[in-house]
Amino acid sequence: MPQSSHHNISLVQYHTKPYKYGNTAMWPFRKPVDLKATTTRPSQPTDVTAVSHLFRAAGRRFLATTGSELYTAVEEGRAAILEFGSDILAVAALSKPIAHVVWLRALAISERLYPRDALKLLTPALDQVARSHAITQIYYAGDEQTDQWLRAPLEAAGYQHQTDVVVYEKRGWEIPASGNPDVQVRPARAVDLAEVLRLDTRCFEPQWVKDEGILAPAIADGSFFVMAELDGQIVGYSYATSHFGGRLVHLVRIAVDPEQRGRGIGVRLLAEFVTYAAETGAGLLTLNTQAYNHHAQRLYRWFGFAPTGERQPVLCRWL
Repeated sequence: MPQSSHHNISLVQYHTKPYKYGNTAMWPFRKPVDLKATTTRPSQPTDVTAVSHLFRAAGRRFLATTGSELYTAVEEGRAAILEFGSDILAVAALSKPIAHVVWLRALAISERLYPRDALKLLTPALDQVARSHAITQIYYAGDEQTDQWLRAPLEAAGYQHQTDVVVYEKRGWEIPASGNPDVQVRPARAVDLAEVLRLDTRCFEPQWVKDEGILAPAIADGSFFVMAELDGQIVGYSYATSHFGGRLVHLVRIAVDPEQRGRGIGVRLLAEFVTYAAETGAGLLTLNTQAYNHHAQRLYRWFGFAPTGERQPVLCRWL
């Protein structure tokens, strides 16, 4: 049975730009930072305004969450702050923990610091924040642009390559099989949320589990979020997102109860997804999965999905 996982991640990299004076580009004057005079600490609610400003002005930014989720992390102490005097020069924020696992969701570093120096100072503070929330693993997923400046400093700070998320795509609506005909597929309802959360926890490793903040809005969206039932029991679910005016549909998730695998439920859900894409007129179907999930990839290839060659590296720091 496939385990397809997708990160709805918006990765942003910015470079500091010089000011313009007439026709001449001039770099803003910045007083050098004495690294020995910097301090680190956990975030607190009063930091929200300064953190917001830093993310607007920082020379380097990585953001894999919404602004509201970032500010919640700051308010709840799930972020580490690097200060120089009264100035916040860097901040790193973590996702909500799931089974002692979190993701690095946001990082901003002032142009007054080199990323490697900032991460060297910030990492021990972030470790302390993580341990205070009973966290044992911190994950990071980037893209090519972000990795150009962030991956090396993270690896120097102790993050190690764990796997890659690989991308598959399909053009066309051919379906080699429809799966178990006894499986009933129906649209998900709000009352299904508890069962969806239970299935997600049972089906995936903690770092890939999606929480209520992702799954509840996905059910409410109503475009493609379906439940699979067999013998009167919920045995799986699947959902997808639509992009570019419906021209592309992305399979975010297929999950089947581990005790029910091998009964054609995953094939049934994948066939439903392709049928949905055909009915909406989508020309391109995409999905992501872990590089080590060979069983899922065999199924996707059978259905006509082909790897694009894109790989999203995933790093992990074990505490």
